[in-house]
Amino acid sequence: MYCASVMYPIDAENFDIDYFATRHAPMFAASLGDNCVRFEVHRALDTPGAPTPPFVAAAYFWVRSAEEFGASLAANGEAVYRDIQNFSNTQPSRGWAEVL
Repeated sequence: MYCASVMYPIDAENFDIDYFATRHAPMFAASLGDNCVRFEVHRALDTPGAPTPPFVAAAYFWVRSAEEFGASLAANGEAVYRDIQNFSNTQPSRGWAEVL
């Protein structure tokens, strides 16, 4: 199992979390097809006594196959990346991890 993540920094310009959570992340998950086991969108919160989070929001996408993920991204990535302008003027940080 693998997890792809995208995180928008705390200073993301014109960030619309509602669009990100209700339209963009579900669109990306749908573009992954049956390979996407689940996805979540998180809004970062300040925690008393802890450092301020470095991101305003993040999304996580769990997939079974790295190869299928790559193929889906190659086929649909242009539309996914183009949609970012609908909710932010800032590109996210991206991560890829193996779930142990």
